[in-house]
Amino acid sequence: MFITSHDTPAIARHLRLIWSCLDMSREDMKSCLSQLPTGSSLLVADEDIDWLRQQAPRHNLLRRTDAGIERLRFDGSLAETMALYLHCLPSQIADHPARSVVALDIVLRENTEEAWEDAETLIHEGLPTQIAASALIGTSQEIAQRLNDYRKLGIFDVILMAPCARAPYRAVCETLMPLLRQQSIPLDGHARIAGISNGPFEWHGAAL
Repeated sequence: MFITSHDTPAIARHLRLIWSCLDMSREDMKSCLSQLPTGSSLLVADEDIDWLRQQAPRHNLLRRTDAGIERLRFDGSLAETMALYLHCLPSQIADHPARSVVALDIVLRENTEEAWEDAETLIHEGLPTQIAASALIGTSQEIAQRLNDYRKLGIFDVILMAPCARAPYRAVCETLMPLLRQQSIPLDGHARIAGISNGPFEWHGAAL
């Protein structure tokens, strides 16, 4: 992903996106499954693991424990444990374990202005400050750039925490994932990568 002649082997690794299904009803999980391709990664509660194995046997399942995030093999055994960074900006992550994962909210729209208007609405409706400050907000191109900041730190797993009612399942699969597989990101001419100063918080959550 985003490989250039100047990339180190570590920075050239692909990101893996994980959808959170924690605190979801079975009905919401069915809606989620209907919009995701086979082989997607899902963070699930212990009580839903067996049910999801029946509903989506080829999906990759993870669970949260006191030790962090555990990735499970298809037979249910433990494949690895990753340290969890919950709603953290790249600047808030230092000296992390080699296997780490960051969990972030996401608001993905076709244009920057619409994404930030929706984000501001969520803030007014009570979205917590820490979640809003670190959230992935913008177009697919802008979010891919944000994710690249984590990849440069050596974090290659990202949990998307948006609730089912507004999770952009199809948009991520159709527009963001292809960008993450490309060698470079085509920048939107109208994207405001550097910062948003006319809203309640800036692009990287520096001001609230």
